[in-house]
Amino acid sequence: MTPLRRRAYLSCILLLATSVAFSLTAVVALPVPLYLPLSRRFVLGATAELAMDYYGRSLFALAVGAAAGLLTHLVLRSVRAARPSGRPMLLLCMAWSVTAFLFCASLYAYKLMGRDPAASSPPLVPPDPAGKG
Repeated sequence: MTPLRRRAYLSCILLLATSVAFSLTAVVALPVPLYLPLSRRFVLGATAELAMDYYGRSLFALAVGAAAGLLTHLVLRSVRAARPSGRPMLLLCMAWSVTAFLFCASLYAYKLMGRDPAASSPPLVPPDPAGKG
């Protein structure tokens, strides 16, 4: 297998695994790191403070994609002597990757489309301990 074809397979598997993992976190309640912007820290699990889950979901999905890419790289290195796969297999892998990406994007568009922002008071800023207001 040529290095260019190997990189194409790795890119497809990375995109496929990342998209599936990102979508999976929307459907299944997996624990992902939450970013707390007011206290500027990450926590794992629910909290009463204002939290953002996008960074944690993205980090989880990229880690799964990197693991799948590494596993694919090891498999492709071990089957070097086998019959090289042809162009139809690469096109099929690309089609699955694009399909997974479009599914992930449409799932999040659907989930966010009907969401109304909740009217709430802005978070209270803790007073400056030095009294400089």
